[in-house]
Amino acid sequence: MAIFTRVGYGQVEANQLSAQKTGQIYASLPLAAEVEVLQNGEFMYYDYASGKVCADGKGEPMLVFNEIKLYEEPYRTSYKDFAMIRVGDNYVTSKMATAAYGDGATNLGAVIKPHTEYPYRMDGIAPRLFKTNVGDIMTTNMVKVGVQYEVGNILVPVKNNESKTLVLEPNSDPASVPEKGMAWVVAKVYTMPDGQPGLKIQRIQ
Repeated sequence: MAIFTRVGYGQVEANQLSAQKTGQIYASLPLAAEVEVLQNGEFMYYDYASGKVCADGKGEPMLVFNEIKLYEEPYRTSYKDFAMIRVGDNYVTSKMATAAYGDGATNLGAVIKPHTEYPYRMDGIAPRLFKTNVGDIMTTNMVKVGVQYEVGNILVPVKNNESKTLVLEPNSDPASVPEKGMAWVVAKVYTMPDGQPGLKIQRIQ
């Protein structure tokens, strides 16, 4: 088995995600200000009590699965180029797009300026989160890189202190299911549609 690598941002191929039928899709809370880049395939808490999407909330982590919108010429971009990238109190959807913002493109994680002119407007940017359920299946490359994966490995969401998000990585014992919390099993060591390494995984807990 090769060491797992990823080029560009995380991708998700929805093989069988129940939220698409149950309607358990959430997109009304702002992203925590400390998160500068949010990638598809990461996990976050939809922490309604604190009023934000964050990596330290309560409840169950939800799958980041934003609609992919790339506004550059199609021949210049693909799914690997998409992420929610903070620029001040707004965001762009690809690294190339940050160039249009000049110095603002380097001002990631800026303090959100309240929209006092329209008090009904939400401050900040709102990602789309999917509630996953046991049995859900997806193919993704948004897992910890630099690791060898094989069929049967158990993956759990762990906070990445650099990105301030939750990323799937092997359980401390990759062959055992943790006593509690979310767990996914590697069903197939696979590829993403663009040919990059990927994992087909199923939620088992």
